[in-house]
Amino acid sequence: MSGPYGKRLWTVVSVLAVLAAAVVAWRLLRTPVPYSLHATPAVNVSVRAAQSEYPDVPELADDVELLVKAYVQRLTAGDTTDLARLGAPWYTGQDRAAQKLVTAYRAHTGGQVDAIVEEPVVPYLAAVELRFGDGRRQTLQLSRDHDDVWWLQLGDGDPVAP
Repeated sequence: MSGPYGKRLWTVVSVLAVLAAAVVAWRLLRTPVPYSLHATPAVNVSVRAAQSEYPDVPELADDVELLVKAYVQRLTAGDTTDLARLGAPWYTGQDRAAQKLVTAYRAHTGGQVDAIVEEPVVPYLAAVELRFGDGRRQTLQLSRDHDDVWWLQLGDGDPVAP
């Protein structure tokens, strides 16, 4: 195509290509969450949604899976510093709370850990029941910030005030 329509078409295609490239670059360059799993120790954690009539509960389980696995991994390692970093940044006292969790639950993390994500009462809060292989149970309370990152409610703070 040549003429004014060809130039307009070429301009539109070029602009769309640049926009698409910008979107792809933005998605690749941004860090979706500020934490990740470490290479060791390996943990055996299964995360699933509790029975619910609402279709968003399995999606919530997918959203919090990395945080739950990172929590169990830090707990298994006894790494209170990295465990405290999984706490919501707007909370205080994460270090002391992390130490208490390691003391209370580290010995129970040796085997399979089943995590059941409960049906949320509000969209930015979640509860996860951990069932350790030795029968011990723990409930984690989670909060989501404005960037859709999930955090442990670890220490003292308001769960809905990021």
